[in-house]
Amino acid sequence: MKDKKLAVFLIFIYVLAASCYYFAFTSHKFFYTGRQPSITEIILFILLSVLTESGMISLKHLGVSPGFAITSAAFLLFGPFWTMIIVSIGTALRVQKRDGVLVHILNTPVYKTLFNFSEMAISAFCGWLMYDTINTGLFSIQAMSVIKYAAFVIAFLVVNTAIISTLIFIISRNSFIEVYVSNIKFGILNIIAMAPLGAVLKYLYEQYNFVGAFVIMVLVMLMRYIYVLYIEAKSKYMQTVQVLMHAVEARDKYTEGHARRVADIVEMIAKEMKYSESRIEQLIIASYIHDVGKIGIDDSILNKPGKLTPDEYDIIKSHPEIGYKIVKDIKDIGDIPMLVRHHHERYDGKGYPSGKNGSELPIDVFIIQLADSIDAMESDRPYRKGMNLEEIIAEIVNNKGTQFHPDVVDIYFKILKKKNNIA
Repeated sequence: MKDKKLAVFLIFIYVLAASCYYFAFTSHKFFYTGRQPSITEIILFILLSVLTESGMISLKHLGVSPGFAITSAAFLLFGPFWTMIIVSIGTALRVQKRDGVLVHILNTPVYKTLFNFSEMAISAFCGWLMYDTINTGLFSIQAMSVIKYAAFVIAFLVVNTAIISTLIFIISRNSFIEVYVSNIKFGILNIIAMAPLGAVLKYLYEQYNFVGAFVIMVLVMLMRYIYVLYIEAKSKYMQTVQVLMHAVEARDKYTEGHARRVADIVEMIAKEMKYSESRIEQLIIASYIHDVGKIGIDDSILNKPGKLTPDEYDIIKSHPEIGYKIVKDIKDIGDIPMLVRHHHERYDGKGYPSGKNGSELPIDVFIIQLADSIDAMESDRPYRKGMNLEEIIAEIVNNKGTQFHPDVVDIYFKILKKKNNIA
């Protein structure tokens, strides 16, 4: 069924792109908007498009590309028809490295190349439609140009994101709204950076021809380099977080994989609560290292095969405070130290280490607390077997409003209902 829907969608995109090209070529208004470029200029801008699209930075399922600077400059210089030609060919001919392998038109399936070619053409076409629709006498000529350009940029982004999000939705079956919102937030950052550069490129090219184009390309690639440094720094940060997580799991043989499972539950709950990507990421990182304080607990207690004595349990209960002291001086990590410190608090204020209740702590604490408890209940211990889902649900219901935050419990049960795990 998914393959059939995907095939129908791809055919629709191909036909729509062909229709856009037909209209663009046969419409006098469309074809002659902007000046007519020479063959040399067309080749130059296609090469610039290939170069910038090949410089795309992949992040998760998305890509940040400096190519929109070329797209917008071509639009301002040559109008919509030649922009469609330039950006479509540039996208189709790009060369990218994915998982250590160079991906190009010769080793890419034809249907993928056609899709990339088509979605860029449709986006440029729709951008022009919005550009042409803006007609008002309330602004000066200069302001009018800025408004029309902004309309082109916004329409291009909205349509391009819709096409990509629909493809991801069909393939992944994730919520279309969630996919679209996530993608467009990411796209806005790229567009905000590249749209002004496109306008500058247009000006420099008109004033200084090829020299101007070279200068702006240096600026575009410099911006890309800065962003690569940011991505690499973020990647190293995540690697450090995972090293801490693995260090904890190496000490505590009974909780191998615990942090990742907690993070998975936390992510589900946070997404259901419509949290922002940055807030979800912070919760995931906190989940990875919530037990980092166990590094300071003696192995004989941490890996004791039987039940702990009251004194030993008091020592175990010190791990949130130890974890807080380990991470509190790390810069720019937001609420993560607080989440590490309080992940064993209770909604009724009878938890540890501070005994704060649900009105004194943010709800994010109780998201991690519930996820931590769920995985602990599921996991086998030397002195007991892990609970099944029915037993876990009963335990959560019995402790809703006392141990667990009622709103977080309701969200978790809502997720289970969607998965048909509970009635």
